[in-house]
Amino acid sequence: MKLSTSSWVCAGLVLASATAAAGTVNVVFVHPETYTDAREWEDHDSSANLQTLSDYLQWLGKIYLPADQSLQLDVLNVDLAGRLHASARWGMVRLVGKPLDWPQIALRYRLESDGKVLLSAQESISDMAYDQHLGFAGGDVLSSEKHMLKDWFRNRFAKNLDKN
Repeated sequence: MKLSTSSWVCAGLVLASATAAAGTVNVVFVHPETYTDAREWEDHDSSANLQTLSDYLQWLGKIYLPADQSLQLDVLNVDLAGRLHASARWGMVRLVGKPLDWPQIALRYRLESDGKVLLSAQESISDMAYDQHLGFAGGDVLSSEKHMLKDWFRNRFAKNLDKN
């Protein structure tokens, strides 16, 4: 497949606009041992899932926050989409798609620029319609949670940006 010159120019502009923003996000998980559900399966800790969420939030900051802004996020609770279920064939598996098992994350945040607080609040975010867009990320780890966080992040911090 051969790309036209205008395709290359458009691709370059998209990449340049994505790198123009480069805010920082600092994520702190407050008492993760008390979270409703952050583990992958029984007898495994939640550290891999929490690291995935932290990395994703930091990536969102690089995409949507201006370079002079920093966001402090204190995660207070995590309840992943779906429920753990014992399977004779596969052991513990996470079943998703049931309407009452939507993802929920409680957090507190503070957005700053040049030492001034721009926004500050405590919220509980959720996606009750998560089962309608399952698989949006092609089977990506925590895709329901990432979809929810991206929508929330864009609506809260990037209202005037026209990106992804």
